[in-house]
Amino acid sequence: MSQDKHRSNMVKMVNVTFQKSACQADECVVKVPSGSTILQAAITAGVDLHSACGGKGTCGKCRVILPPEDRTEPLPEEKKFLSAEQIDAGVVLACKRTVESDRQIILIEQKDVFDRKTRLEDDNRVFELVPLVHKHAVHVSVPSTSDQRSDWERLAAGLPASAASLRFNRGIAAKLPRILRDASFQVTAVTAGNDLLAVESGNTLDRTFGLAIDIGTTTVVAYLMNLNNGKIIAREAITNPQQGAGADVISRINYASDHPDGLVQLQIQVVEGLNQIIANMCRQKGIASEEIYQAVVVGNTTMSHLFLGIDPTYLGPAPFIPGFRQAATVKASELGLRILSDAPVTVLPIVAGYVGSDTVGVMLSGKIDQLKGIHLFIDIGTNGEMVLAGKGRILTCSTAAGPAFEGAGIKFGMRAADGAIERVKITDDVELGVIGKENESVRGICGSGLIDAISEMHKAGIINSQGRIIDQASASELPPVLRDRILNDNGIREFVLAWKESATGENITITQMDIRALQLAKGAVLAGVRILMIHLGVKPDDLEMIHLAGAFGNYIAKESALGIGLLPQVPAEKIQSIGNAAGNGAQMALLSTIEMSRANRLARDAEHIELSTEELFQDEYMESLALGQRY
Repeated sequence: MSQDKHRSNMVKMVNVTFQKSACQADECVVKVPSGSTILQAAITAGVDLHSACGGKGTCGKCRVILPPEDRTEPLPEEKKFLSAEQIDAGVVLACKRTVESDRQIILIEQKDVFDRKTRLEDDNRVFELVPLVHKHAVHVSVPSTSDQRSDWERLAAGLPASAASLRFNRGIAAKLPRILRDASFQVTAVTAGNDLLAVESGNTLDRTFGLAIDIGTTTVVAYLMNLNNGKIIAREAITNPQQGAGADVISRINYASDHPDGLVQLQIQVVEGLNQIIANMCRQKGIASEEIYQAVVVGNTTMSHLFLGIDPTYLGPAPFIPGFRQAATVKASELGLRILSDAPVTVLPIVAGYVGSDTVGVMLSGKIDQLKGIHLFIDIGTNGEMVLAGKGRILTCSTAAGPAFEGAGIKFGMRAADGAIERVKITDDVELGVIGKENESVRGICGSGLIDAISEMHKAGIINSQGRIIDQASASELPPVLRDRILNDNGIREFVLAWKESATGENITITQMDIRALQLAKGAVLAGVRILMIHLGVKPDDLEMIHLAGAFGNYIAKESALGIGLLPQVPAEKIQSIGNAAGNGAQMALLSTIEMSRANRLARDAEHIELSTEELFQDEYMESLALGQRY
């Protein structure tokens, strides 16, 4: 026995049972080496457990509950991030707790509001429906002593000339003799260009389906499409199952690089998440998964690499080199995607290390090459991707906005889920809009609420243009109710949005550090926009329109975005939300080979501006940190 094999046999394995998880069953059991953290077990199991920092213990988000019999004294990190009430209830940080024996873990469920993203598609798109996948009803001639052609030859002879020159498919050829005879030689051939994807019994012309997939860092969305008429049949989303490895792409790149099976784990997680979506949609609509003949995928560059199982290590450090940039097509079976095994799965092309196929989808959906005047497209998430088009050019750049816009890295930040503050209005007191049912208890604040809150605090004079919360002694001009909301927690000022009657039993606050995190994020986005405008030689007044893409761009208040200085100073009517433009672009490429070709051309024609080499970027960034407008 080799030394390595002997050592592996010495590792004690333990069972970790997660209750009330997103694993479809009431509980999910995974076997991991003794000494693993609860977070590592959750990642292995594919359990949705949020960890903004990727397990470093610096965000305090990976919270789970231990049964009473397993509770011990709180760790220093838990005392920092958890209230006394939470600690008493058995809440611990999953990244700091290890499992030495079989253990049961209770998950804290969060009801994400996925329809904020799945309902953002554009139903008014105008383009020619020219799908890659076609079906052909074929009456195959019956063999005889006078017609001894092979079954493959006779099938090909019954196809239109455009589809008759088929590449040989061993898997289909192996089953073709039986299929033809069982179907009395009446079959439907499914083709994609010169590839034969399937041969089905009878006439199935009216059942031709495909998938458009948007793999976001936070949310994965899939649309089941009817390829015959271009309509959406079903849509579904899940939280990206890779969340346990970190809220941002750098954390996931590091996870894939630093763990021996990290890349494999992350690839399996996103594919299994998609398989869960596919199974649900097929069950609801009475469709067999084998009737899905094609998929088109978009995502940022890191997500595209992880989906395909391609090493993303060298995306992290300069010069940020991707493993591939061209549109990549593989068979579904190569990825483990449970649709037709030979279905082509295409990831749209990538522009650069941090401008991915999702941005190409935005450009495609926004018809950026057909617009007149100067147009700015911004897709804000954990990264901020910007595209400036005009004067016959398309310029792109990306900034590491960080996860603040997604609610991560914020003391009470959370994803857009029930209980999240999504709207804030400050007059003589604070008025809150909370996601969920009427009178939903407040649990935290999501990105749109954070921008609202800081914009309103700035407008009310609670914070100055540098982002500092004033102290109570300087707040004499504020209404008493607002003044009382300014607290000092161990030298750190914070402003109370919701008092302790919240669902967490804590004051839900905006802290000085939260404001700083948002300033850094919004400063990076605005500085990137400024660099693009300098390169194109335009000013804010020259902008015809600013297009905000994605769920965040759809739900953000324009006035608040302008109020914190996230966007160039333009009239609010020059800002429009364009929904999940990345997902819309994936749908268009799925439904039209013409649009697929346009996507390739847009990616090829885009001029990428690498901000890390821009001499002016640091100066623009520092000037862009201030709240309000700088123009």
